Amino acid sequence: MLSLTKLVYAKYCTLITKMHTNSLKSEVDLKNLNSLCNVEFILGLPCILPLLECVHILIKVTQNINVFVCNFVESIKSTQ
Repeated sequence: MLSLTKLVYAKYCTLITKMHTNSLKSEVDLKNLNSLCNVEFILGLPCILPLLECVHILIKVTQNINVFVCNFVESIKSTQ
C-alpha cells in the first residue's frame, strides 16, 4: 500500500501542492485534497487511471479521423 501511495504522490506532486496552497482559500480545493488523500481512493487509482487513458485515446482517435465509436467499443468487447 505504501508503494502505491508513493507512486501516486510522486506522479501528481504538483497538483497536490497547488491544491494544498489553494485549500486555505477554497472549500472545493480542500474537499478535493481530502478526497485525494483518502486511502480507498489511492488504492483504486491503479484501476481507474488505465481506464481513463483508454477513454483519452478513444477521444483522440475519434477527433483525428472519421471513426465510429461503436466499432471501437465492439473491438474492445471482442478482445475481452
